Amino acid sequence: MSIRRTEIQKIKSGQYIMVDEEPCIVKATERSKSGKHGHAKVRVVCVGVFDNNKRSITVPSGHLMEVPEIIKDNAQINFIEDTLINVMNLETYESVDVAWPKSEEMIAKLKELQADPAKMSNAQVEYWQLAGKSLINRVIIN
Repeated sequence: MSIRRTEIQKIKSGQYIMVDEEPCIVKATERSKSGKHGHAKVRVVCVGVFDNNKRSITVPSGHLMEVPEIIKDNAQINFIEDTLINVMNLETYESVDVAWPKSEEMIAKLKELQADPAKMSNAQVEYWQLAGKSLINRVIIN
């Protein structure tokens, strides 16, 4: 798990940050002016990537935030179980267990592949590894 640090004022919508040890996608940022004796503050609204919880934080504008490095890879599906999906990285041949995605569209595609093993051998997934966890981002059926 690799993480770098970036000033909060440089974070924009669509980027990823770590909040409460959870990777989150930034939905909105607001900057407030400094007061008579205070510092400018930045308010960030973000949503957890894995738990889908909405989080709102307010920090001083010079504060450093942790930004997770996202490793994006393509993989072949080895097998699909009711609780997890096992995929094999096409470059390193490493097997990774990934939880089911939350998107109804992707769940439907994966259930279709689970029912037809011939289709599953030609299918690939794009998966992301961030903060020590993995998630399926896209299902590619050839």
